[in-house]
Amino acid sequence: MDFVSADGSFACEVKNTALWETPTGDDAQAIREAYREHGVLVFRRQSLSERELLDFGRLIGNPSIYAETHWLSTYDEVIILSNMRGQDGEPLGGLANKGLTWHTDQSYYAEPVTGCFLYGVEVPANGGGTRWASLYRAYETLSDSMKNTIDALVGTFSYRARAGTVTKEDDNHDRARRIGETPDVKHPLVNVNPATGRKALYIDPGTVVGIEGMPQDEADSLLDELLAHTVRPENVYEHDWRTGDLVLWDNAVALHARDAFPNEENRLVKRMIIKLDPAQHIIPPVAA
Repeated sequence: MDFVSADGSFACEVKNTALWETPTGDDAQAIREAYREHGVLVFRRQSLSERELLDFGRLIGNPSIYAETHWLSTYDEVIILSNMRGQDGEPLGGLANKGLTWHTDQSYYAEPVTGCFLYGVEVPANGGGTRWASLYRAYETLSDSMKNTIDALVGTFSYRARAGTVTKEDDNHDRARRIGETPDVKHPLVNVNPATGRKALYIDPGTVVGIEGMPQDEADSLLDELLAHTVRPENVYEHDWRTGDLVLWDNAVALHARDAFPNEENRLVKRMIIKLDPAQHIIPPVAA
């Protein structure tokens, strides 16, 4: 098993490993450590059943059950994202073929489930790429004055705002319920990994609606500046999907975005979210 930079980026590609034989011992520990360090791991040329996906998820943390129950696959911990339809004409999964702007998952919850992976079963030949931006690198490459400005800041994260910016054509039936059940939450804009002491920025465009104690126009300007800095090319890994790819990332230390693709192209990926060890990973806290 070898660990190399994915296309010269911050992300790490893990080569010469077969995840259908769930890694154990030193190999398992090496994967966990690489995940903690890089925030994005790439595995190519995998052929995995859902049972094997679950086993790999348990190697990383505790797989969680999804709120989007109408996207579920065979197991409650696995959902399908797809633009395809079954023989009954119903969608096989969610998110269809539209692009998704930069975001991080579950930031609007008091206790976000931050581990996540996508496994490509069928991927489009044109479009549909996914990009990740390192929130570790984003923070580390800020000026000292900017670090001093933001280190103690607290953002307001809003599911209501997110629900209005992310298009999910097939989940409107429970969006109103979820908005009512998900009040705004406050998280620090800078968090520290408890195991390494490394700091990461924590922003989520379209979800962070304000900064505590700061006028709205100043907050908006600062958040825009931080986003522009975060998604500079040197902080970004762009993944060109192939069938059998699995990408694992940590939403507390990486933003992601998806490119649109032609609807005549088929896409079916399986997705799992994973509760990570709070002693090893940043779990964004609720600000006091």
